[in-house]
Amino acid sequence: MKRLYVDVGVLLSKTANTIALAPHASEFLTFALKRFDCHWCSAPTMLDPQLIVELLRPHLPDPLHERLQAIRHTPASTLKTENMSGDFYWIDDSPLAAEVTDLCRRGALDRWIEVNPRIRPDDLLEAINELTRALARDPSPPRPPANRHPTRFPQWFAHN
Repeated sequence: MKRLYVDVGVLLSKTANTIALAPHASEFLTFALKRFDCHWCSAPTMLDPQLIVELLRPHLPDPLHERLQAIRHTPASTLKTENMSGDFYWIDDSPLAAEVTDLCRRGALDRWIEVNPRIRPDDLLEAINELTRALARDPSPPRPPANRHPTRFPQWFAHN
């Protein structure tokens, strides 16, 4: 079974005073939990994986509550990508330049799916579409969201 590393930040919508579920997060989790070996992939400073579950629980329908416990935590000491292995995909909104470099070095940059519902509210639905194509072993590479340029690195990434 393919692994799916999920940055918890893409599932939450944060404002100054509240934390809410990002658009389509419930649908995304339902899809992912049925089809992937899911792993939380959070910043090295993220404390306890149980904290992730507690942040999400009030915002999700009851049937998903228990299933969240099945999501493993993949600890990272420096880079989120350091312990990613096997046949995987990674959902993240803003990886570090060093994480992108690590994926490039391993020939796995196409395994990162940029998802940022704070900017593009339908990104989690688009991620479902990309992952569905990947599971079907579609020979075409995953398509980026409509406003992402597939041949360009993010602006903050200095590619030499």
